[in-house]
Amino acid sequence: MEPRLSQTQTQKLVLAPQLRQFLKLLELPIFELDQKIDQELEQNPALEELKPEQEDGLLSEPEVGTDPVEQDQVRDVLQEIEVFNRVRKYDDFSHSFQENEFSEIQKKRDYQESILTKPPTLTEYLDWQLGLLDLSDSERKIAEEIIGNINDDGQLVALLDEIAQQTKTSAKEIEQVLAKIQTLDPPGVGGRSLGEILLIQLKRQKTDVGLAKTIVQDHMPLLERKQLSQLARILNTSLQKVKDACSQIACLEPKPGRIFYQERPNFVIPDATVSISEDHEDELLVDLNHDFVPSLRINPAYREMLKQKNLDPKTKAFLREKIQSGLDLVRAIAQRKSTIRQITEELVKAQHDFFTKGFAHLKPLRLKDISEKIGVHESTVSRAIQGKYLDTPQGTIPYKSFFSSKLESENGNIESQKSALERLKRLIEFEDKQKPLSDAKLAKLLEQEGIKVARRTIAKYRDLLKILPAYLRKNSS
Repeated sequence: MEPRLSQTQTQKLVLAPQLRQFLKLLELPIFELDQKIDQELEQNPALEELKPEQEDGLLSEPEVGTDPVEQDQVRDVLQEIEVFNRVRKYDDFSHSFQENEFSEIQKKRDYQESILTKPPTLTEYLDWQLGLLDLSDSERKIAEEIIGNINDDGQLVALLDEIAQQTKTSAKEIEQVLAKIQTLDPPGVGGRSLGEILLIQLKRQKTDVGLAKTIVQDHMPLLERKQLSQLARILNTSLQKVKDACSQIACLEPKPGRIFYQERPNFVIPDATVSISEDHEDELLVDLNHDFVPSLRINPAYREMLKQKNLDPKTKAFLREKIQSGLDLVRAIAQRKSTIRQITEELVKAQHDFFTKGFAHLKPLRLKDISEKIGVHESTVSRAIQGKYLDTPQGTIPYKSFFSSKLESENGNIESQKSALERLKRLIEFEDKQKPLSDAKLAKLLEQEGIKVARRTIAKYRDLLKILPAYLRKNSS
């Protein structure tokens, strides 16, 4: 087959570098934005943080010589400096902090860094405790392999035969070392099942837990279904003694590794705050949080260098690149701030009742509803709310919590799915525990409140809320 030239027509979206940078910054939560700015400050000498005593952060136009080549080289920079001045004049980044304000911000940053110190993991804690055990070299190798197969909940998830094969030892040796690991903290760690995790903890109890041990060891299915009367008959004991034993079991920790969970953030910095006005109860105020974002400007030394007529072309090109990069960053930060403010203000308008009354009054809202209001694409709104939090009178919650699908009631009213979930949760919370509400009954009660949902939808909502069905919620007497 002979090579030949051909012409084809295709369509593709090409994003300008400035737009790509804006979209990238838009996705960052405020703490990561602060880290990104610190990184840019290290890499770009033309960019610097505005100090409290530097009141004027605006750029002055450099003097331009009569050489046409020189004029071409700096014309773009002059235009961008004009844009930069305009942005800094009207953006909150341009205000200079008093020394005491700057000190407060620095204190907040120092505090944030201190509480974000990484705590030890469950694995690290168990490894440290191995030093307290009297183990041979071969036993230590087995112990390390066992610990490596304990999940975040504290449960051993590998079979003993698998560990024996991996360590080239016998299952009996593995069992002996596992017994030693199960004496470590937190109590219950190393159990191979829920029953074994609970038994390990019961064995450490100083009170009489014989009946509780029997229930956990031999009758877990009945315990899970709360069939206490049947347990009493099988164990030939009174119902009260079974209840007492179940109370002992209820005090145990089914996931001993829970206290070492690392997925949950230690500290959340909201990107914005919505508060109720002190003067008018119906008025909501929006304030963006930029305490952790430094104020930026272009290094004046670079401006002076750009004025030099005898500057060599390579240096001028370097200056243009760094100044342009700095200007693009400041503009992207300002655009990010403007976008988040617009989204927050539209959320306040759409969800006013939520901010003043709570989750039960959350209205249905789509990304499209907000994007149409502020004139951007849905994907831009999605990027802007990703991983970000809003401080509200109802607590600090993710932006994404404000968006929910619609449920249309029989009388034409429209409710949000999250509002229905909140009402369902409250109905179950205040139900008669001796006669818990069935899914069908819950559906009828919600319908009386104007929300028409099917019984199977109630079951789905219960799963989302991690609520057991009625027969498992029943408190036997």
